[in-house]
Amino acid sequence: MTSADELGGCDGALRDSSLCQGQGAILFGVRARQLCTDADVVTHELSHVWMRPMLGERRWLLDAAGTSNDPALIKEGLADFHAALKTGDPLWGEHSALPTEAARSLRVKVSFPEARTGFAHADSLALSSALWEVHSHAKARFVQGLTRYLVQTSSPPTALAPWARGLAVELEKQDPALAATWLRTAGRHGLLLEERVLDLRVGEMTRAASDAFLVPGRRDVPEASVPRSVLQFRGDSPTEGKALLALRAGPHAEQDLEVVIRPGTPVDEATALGARTRFTQVGGRLEASLELPRGPYYVQLTHRGEAATWVDDLSIRLVESPAPSTPPAPSLLAVSVGLLAASTFALAALRWRRGKRAATARPRQGA
Repeated sequence: MTSADELGGCDGALRDSSLCQGQGAILFGVRARQLCTDADVVTHELSHVWMRPMLGERRWLLDAAGTSNDPALIKEGLADFHAALKTGDPLWGEHSALPTEAARSLRVKVSFPEARTGFAHADSLALSSALWEVHSHAKARFVQGLTRYLVQTSSPPTALAPWARGLAVELEKQDPALAATWLRTAGRHGLLLEERVLDLRVGEMTRAASDAFLVPGRRDVPEASVPRSVLQFRGDSPTEGKALLALRAGPHAEQDLEVVIRPGTPVDEATALGARTRFTQVGGRLEASLELPRGPYYVQLTHRGEAATWVDDLSIRLVESPAPSTPPAPSLLAVSVGLLAASTFALAALRWRRGKRAATARPRQGA
């Protein structure tokens, strides 16, 4: 255990506290402040050491929904929960909170897909708060079942939803009622969702639960070789046409934010590197013009700046629909041909009626 200043940071980054496998050390504190005086921080980092064989070494990036990927979310959520168990206090890091590392409360009922920031520590509250909620009712029985599940897992998890369902299977062996409680709680926190994507319907506005989405920058995701998806939304348009995507964002965000829209399926990283639209500042909001397809669509915001920013109050609306198709006006020749055909038909019908009357009149004259 050493100061991050003394070791020169972990992988070139000075962090407030972190498990640095490459240096064989746990770093505590920067800016001449030691964080190892806080039991929450120490237990959190030691938990990473203990759970590393069970959860793997994969570093966090951003998934297609803009959330930190599942392996890191599980790691951070379990480390916070373990620290809360050891100290008996669900408020994490209140004695060590720095401007870049706020305290986290496991009593806050965070849920997906609304609670989504792109930072593993913040997004992990959806898991840690669910674990703490069930633990507050079941206590030791839940901890025993969770520990068995971690130790007996044969391979590191690759996604949150299967991992959460697997925990229910393990708890079922011990207590079916406890397993059912965990599934209900996990469902309320959005842990069973396979795809964490928010809705952005035409003509409506969406907001994050905590006033704004915090969007990471390149410095926050140093492992990413290319900019990743930061936020993704889905909707369904009644018609195609030109649309306007508007939002509020942090200062100078119009220089770093870009938007991609794709019909039908989520926008992946390859699509995000294709056609993109930049934002312009209009009356205190950022606006981007899009070609909205008819039917299901996905909208992805990509942040290419160095520093994190925030966005909220997103809305999308149609500003111009394609003109309705009208049948071509009939030509003069077509009208003439039509009139001639009608006249010919009428004349033939008239001659037929006259001939029929003459045929019935002859027998009467003979009689």
